[in-house]
Amino acid sequence: MKKRILWAFAAILTICSASVFTACSSDDDNQTDPKLVDNIVGKWLYVEYDEQTVETEESSVTTFVKEGSTLKAYISQSSKKYDLWVHNQPAEVKIDGNKITITMHSGNVTTVEEMTDITVNDNDLRYTSKYTVYKNDKVFDDMIYQLRCIKVKDDYSKIFIGRWEGTITSDEPGYTPRPFCEEYLTDGTNIEYELVDDQWVRVEADYAEYFIDGNLLCTRWKYPGKEEERENSIFASYDNGIMIIKEVVVRNDKLYTETSTLRKVVK
Repeated sequence: MKKRILWAFAAILTICSASVFTACSSDDDNQTDPKLVDNIVGKWLYVEYDEQTVETEESSVTTFVKEGSTLKAYISQSSKKYDLWVHNQPAEVKIDGNKITITMHSGNVTTVEEMTDITVNDNDLRYTSKYTVYKNDKVFDDMIYQLRCIKVKDDYSKIFIGRWEGTITSDEPGYTPRPFCEEYLTDGTNIEYELVDDQWVRVEADYAEYFIDGNLLCTRWKYPGKEEERENSIFASYDNGIMIIKEVVVRNDKLYTETSTLRKVVK
């Protein structure tokens, strides 16, 4: 979507209180906590690092699936910085004691995440992440953070097909609410419309596409003669034909929240 639709994660997704299963590194790294593999299965949305809310443009989804005794992972991520546009991309998973290493390849980009100090329950996953990005087999970026993810149980991929009209509001001082209209097609492309003389007119683009994984919406588009743009958003709710989508961004070192309220006009 071509608008900033900010989102405050804590206000949208309720994290249920539950006992936390701890899977930290033990004296014997070869002894994997048997609860770890079972409890980490599911779809996890990255929302926080070092106890700070992450910008939605950095959000990603990792889905862990257990097949027999084997743990598999699939990643959805849009990052212009890392040249990543992956939807349910298979990743290699290696378990060494209570450390999980996830390696994903996409074109000339390889990402390696080492997960340690893991705690997980039904709705909350926390761990130390050593994340390294390689481009053409050379280190492009590397970092170590304390990460928090929340479990995603909703799937908006089918319900979002169609044309939507809505209004964007924000908690940023001086922000003026504005209307918008977009259409999402079954082939993974989308169309933006602009309001001209009270009529919605299609905006021409070289391309405009999207994918949805759980409640993460990733879009990218390019207007003629301009550079590619991207945006990530989070589905917050859908009730009685009204969709709420939000996003978190930083402006002038401050977090702001915009909320997009949409109504489906074409099924």
